[in-house]
Amino acid sequence: MKFDRLFEPIRIGTLELKNRVAMAPMNMGYSDPLGYPGDQALAWYATRARGGFGLLITEAVMVNPHAWYGGEIMNVSHFTDYRYYRFWGKVLDTVHSYDKCKMCIQLSPGWGRQGHPPVSSPDVYPAAPSPVPVHVDLRDLMANKGWETQLKKRVAKPSAGAIDFTELIKMSDEEYYAPETQLALRQMVMALSQEMHDIIWRETPREITIPEIRELEDRMAVQAEEAFKLGFDAVEIHSPHGYLIHQFLSPIMNKRVDEYGGSLENRARFLTNIITKIRDRVGTDKPVWCRLSGADLMPGGATHEDQCRVAALCRDAGVDAIDISQGSYQTAGTTFAYAGEGNFSRWAKGFKEATGLPTIAPNFIHPESCIKAMTEDSVDIVSLGRQAIADPFWPAKVKEGRIKDIVKCTRCQECFSTFIFNQWTTCAVNPTAGRERLLPELWMKGSRLESRIAKYKARAEGLPQI
Repeated sequence: MKFDRLFEPIRIGTLELKNRVAMAPMNMGYSDPLGYPGDQALAWYATRARGGFGLLITEAVMVNPHAWYGGEIMNVSHFTDYRYYRFWGKVLDTVHSYDKCKMCIQLSPGWGRQGHPPVSSPDVYPAAPSPVPVHVDLRDLMANKGWETQLKKRVAKPSAGAIDFTELIKMSDEEYYAPETQLALRQMVMALSQEMHDIIWRETPREITIPEIRELEDRMAVQAEEAFKLGFDAVEIHSPHGYLIHQFLSPIMNKRVDEYGGSLENRARFLTNIITKIRDRVGTDKPVWCRLSGADLMPGGATHEDQCRVAALCRDAGVDAIDISQGSYQTAGTTFAYAGEGNFSRWAKGFKEATGLPTIAPNFIHPESCIKAMTEDSVDIVSLGRQAIADPFWPAKVKEGRIKDIVKCTRCQECFSTFIFNQWTTCAVNPTAGRERLLPELWMKGSRLESRIAKYKARAEGLPQI
């Protein structure tokens, strides 16, 4: 079978995976407002475990307990202390009840400049390496047809004087950044969604202090140790696409003049210190890796060569693999709209040459594209993001040769737009996405839990009626 390579086992450090198909980390917003993963999160992951994925990587899970972490707007999951452990333990137990499915928790120290003040403390601004605000260029977003479609749905009849979103991509910088244009755009977007407005025009963050940086390094290490105690199979450090750790790596986001700024080695210090401190607590035999953007994709930002040097520093500090992303919120059209299938895999060869470590690359729909990336681009493990939303049973279908049965992601952006417009995250081609908790037949079948429940019910049904 031409897709057999996808189902060969592979090792990351001491972790053996049954196949080379992972679910990419995605913040779906399914946790509750306090960050607890509830029944929907459990059912979401369990469905993908039943679908045949060898590895599930969680959404970015927050270890930072302070109001300035900046991520409340996304219903972020938390892993700050023991209150959260039993809820994650319930998810883990369910995922592990499927045949050799492994689970990796992606731990995050914060959102930084890509975050917002929390509702409960609106005067507490996010902390970042430097007070450099984010501005997402709407022209970049509108170059993606899916976003154009979603915005047109929500702007039934533009008001007088409003700017046609589809005309944005034709604007020069001078026209786009003109005060009158920015004001009109802000008013239009605010009418659609305050959340979207706040994603595009962000508050200026405050500069994080050195004691706060060191506290976060220590917290990442402590919570990594707790994750392994709880039963997670691996830990991924959340350091890609413009979030707090990435901001330290980027010369256009990090303007510090202390030990955490300036040279590439200094900018990487936050990340390498986290890795070193995790290793000091968990030893060398626990699987730990980081996710890195292949490049900033912005003039003056971190280049791929820079990021390869960072990856080598991470290897020396003790990581076992490199999970690949790209860009940041400022390049949202490229980073999150994914202009082409498999376009993240272009960074894998550089990371592989720089480190010799296994690489994980996302953004696939077709199994043929996965094989091509593994054959030509030095990708060792393929990960599915939105395709895992569209069809949680993709691995099982490919393994059985049922390629025509795959429900393919159409890149329509419904998942992103529902998320951004304060709605429950759904999928245009999979009506069960976001509703898995209501459909246990989707995810319980084939698990050890199902057989245990069946035995219990059989015993119960034999009892006399009262």
